[in-house]
Amino acid sequence: MFEVTAIDERIMDRDVYLRNVVTGKKEECFDNSIGYSDDNNFLFMEIGSKYECKILLIGDQKKEENDETYKLFFAEDRLTKIGNYKFLKVYLDKEEYYILADKLFLSDEDEYILFDFFRKDLLEVDGHISPMFVN
Repeated sequence: MFEVTAIDERIMDRDVYLRNVVTGKKEECFDNSIGYSDDNNFLFMEIGSKYECKILLIGDQKKEENDETYKLFFAEDRLTKIGNYKFLKVYLDKEEYYILADKLFLSDEDEYILFDFFRKDLLEVDGHISPMFVN
């Protein structure tokens, strides 16, 4: 569960600032859902309100660990379908995130993936899936 603490609006997208109500972790999430759909978007989110959110990490798988890579550990139920796409559920510290499963090199024995992400996107809010992933 996340509480919206601030929203920076722009013409076709925005940044939504969230706080995990359990861990206290603050997240800055990019939201471009309005650019994809006039009626299936996340504009219903309001400052001070709480929502169940799934956060997508945008970046690339890496082969070697360095200062810019993160070790993301897989959840037990690591492969999940959201909308029309498959995602991997991962953990960074105690926080849950998702990464697009397409074009990743993994084996069933792997416990983690090395990943370099540059952005966090809103993937799903209270059961509403980002329009990027439903068509």
